[in-house]
Amino acid sequence: MTGPRIAVRAAVALTLAGTLVTACGVSGDDVGQPRTLTWSMWAAVGEERVLWRELAERVSTEDPQLRIKLETWPWKDYFTKIGARLGGDGAPCIVSVQSLRTAGFAKGMLPLDDLITKNKFDVSDFDKSIMDGLSIGGKRYALPYDLGPTILTYNKNLFRKAGVPEPEPGWTLSEFESAARKLTGDGTYGFAASPEDLWMFPMVLTKTGAQPTDGKGNLRLTSPAMTKGVQWYADLVAKQKVAPRAPSVDPPFAEKAFLDGKVAMATNGPWALSVLKERAAFPVGLTTIPAGPNGSRTFSSGSGFGISKSCPEPELAFEAITRMTSKKQLEWLAEQGRAYPSRESAQHAWYENAGLADARQALEAANATAYPLRTTKNWDQVDQLLHRYGVSAFNGKSSAKQFMEQVQREAGQG
Repeated sequence: MTGPRIAVRAAVALTLAGTLVTACGVSGDDVGQPRTLTWSMWAAVGEERVLWRELAERVSTEDPQLRIKLETWPWKDYFTKIGARLGGDGAPCIVSVQSLRTAGFAKGMLPLDDLITKNKFDVSDFDKSIMDGLSIGGKRYALPYDLGPTILTYNKNLFRKAGVPEPEPGWTLSEFESAARKLTGDGTYGFAASPEDLWMFPMVLTKTGAQPTDGKGNLRLTSPAMTKGVQWYADLVAKQKVAPRAPSVDPPFAEKAFLDGKVAMATNGPWALSVLKERAAFPVGLTTIPAGPNGSRTFSSGSGFGISKSCPEPELAFEAITRMTSKKQLEWLAEQGRAYPSRESAQHAWYENAGLADARQALEAANATAYPLRTTKNWDQVDQLLHRYGVSAFNGKSSAKQFMEQVQREAGQG
């Protein structure tokens, strides 16, 4: 993909910096000087920043007229900071967004539909579920670079040691609970339960069919089906004791416990599998979320790049994000283990890099039963409240009903 041609641009340059902010996300106003677009992205560690800098370099090499300055914040700070920036003139031109949080930032972002139409940009190669996930009210706010359903990862060594057959796509909740009991003991647990949105809600969905919103931006955390599903999930810790106690409000603890070999199973997504494979001291397997009464069901999410409403050069920014999400660049991101590509034509690169024999079967089965996780405008707050009050419920000090009512009330919808 060559991307749309833009009239206003200049010569070669590339500036990549940490967090220096330029008003309106553009600098270089002198005639004949390169134009610099500021791009905001989350990155927790140095290696992630290096990777995103390299993506910007690759785009500039492909089209030397594009110049990008990268600024990053850790995931836990990103959405608070970018939300404040989008309300003023100091917003970056290119804004990274996650599908779960797009609704909260749409007011400060430019709908892309007119630019897509004007430049005859073909979006048919992008997975429809993530295009829908990054759309609000029928308007597209970002071009996706990755997507993925929540699936279940497992420690093959612990399964083998316990004499438990490895789970295959289509396995059931009763088989999951049986395996979790057999895998618990000798300092290890069968499963890691976490109140994090993409970890908890898919398990509740497959158990009772409950979804956290009505799809129109309203929370539905107090429905009988939701509280029943959350109680079952919390009881994996509090009553069945097949999952470790939640140590504190610490979202990454489930993944850390899995990597440390302390739990046999944990939910996660394809965005993390290459990292798990690289860092785990054991072979990682993956399968679908176990099937409940209506079969295996899960939620999908993903991320992409949009344009701030205050960006003075939206066509230049559109040129940048079309190149950042081209088949070539998404294949490269997949090869780095960073993204399960949003473009169907680039997904082969992820499977080739992952080197996991059961990856394609599990992911294709999960994608076939995945729903975009619809959220609220204040979802970042909702997710923080889930962490804050989930620990008490998971450790048996409050009920799921109390937990969900507290979150719904403090999120302003109780």
